[in-house]
Amino acid sequence: MQKLRITTLSCGAALGLAALPTAALADGPYIGLSGGVALPEDSENSGQIDEAIPATDDFGAIAADTPLAWETEFDTGFAISGQVGYAFDNGLRVELEGAYSEYGVDTHSGLTVGGTDIDTVDSAILTRGAADAANPTVGAVIADGQGQVSNFGLFGNVFYDIQTGSGFKPYVGAGLGYQWVDVEYSPSDVSVADDDDGSFAYQLMAGASYELSSSTELFGQYTYRATTEDADIPLTLLPATLGVESSQSIVSAGVRVKFGGD
Repeated sequence: MQKLRITTLSCGAALGLAALPTAALADGPYIGLSGGVALPEDSENSGQIDEAIPATDDFGAIAADTPLAWETEFDTGFAISGQVGYAFDNGLRVELEGAYSEYGVDTHSGLTVGGTDIDTVDSAILTRGAADAANPTVGAVIADGQGQVSNFGLFGNVFYDIQTGSGFKPYVGAGLGYQWVDVEYSPSDVSVADDDDGSFAYQLMAGASYELSSSTELFGQYTYRATTEDADIPLTLLPATLGVESSQSIVSAGVRVKFGGD
């Protein structure tokens, strides 16, 4: 019986020692802050007329459900984000990220109604005013650009840090979340759209970190972020709804501070 008791205690101790490496895998929680430039892709805006637009003396009626589209090019913008995460000694990291980006409109072009390009038509076709040779064309009005798009998203990310045996660690990651897109289009200071919409979004990341100390590291990162659906934005100039694309590349740098752990 004494021998059995000793054997049992020895087995228990061995199991406890075997569990120690697993418990030591956790490297601990961290917080991070980063900022950089946002490089938005052009938006192929597309939607439709929601209600019939009556005819005028100069222009014909536009029926409900008529397709509406144009292209928007954006300026380079900025991006900031904050992260709260947990790192493991096996290279995995999980984190929650809040991300914000903003960029201005460079120009709009190629406005089509019912598949017909109307850039060379009198801009009164949109305002339903009187046609006049002195009026600018649709293309001239929208080419002025003006406006901005801002995005706020919450993401759950998973990363894998590639161990190099040094303070330098490349990494890759991916995230899923939800993003709100706020659109303001005001070409030639004419309000065309000013609203927001949200949808699910995803992001893919690659970067590298450098450990300054056991608790602090710097990192640089490339992120590609996009929504899974266009933002449906009701227009203010016309009774129409426009789908606006939101996809962007982000180049950023930041700092992470670890708490506790090994």
